[in-house]
Amino acid sequence: MPAATRRKPEAADQWAARILLHAHAIAPCPEHGFMRLRFHHAAIDYAHALAASDPLPGKSKAKCVAVLDDFLDGLSDDCPACG
Repeated sequence: MPAATRRKPEAADQWAARILLHAHAIAPCPEHGFMRLRFHHAAIDYAHALAASDPLPGKSKAKCVAVLDDFLDGLSDDCPACG
């Protein structure tokens, strides 16, 4: 594969944000872009299922769920810039 078409591996936080956004478990602040929790338990359950089907390369399903949960633990439902 040519170097121009190769993508860098996704960082764990980028992967977690992508999965959680796809599941609608988080959403960006419309004014500032900071990610906020939506507190939708079904969406978080769906994100865990997505993590199992689209894991981080070289990580187990359990480790991927732990990465998601760690990412979620660092968020709140308030935007730090709006505060």
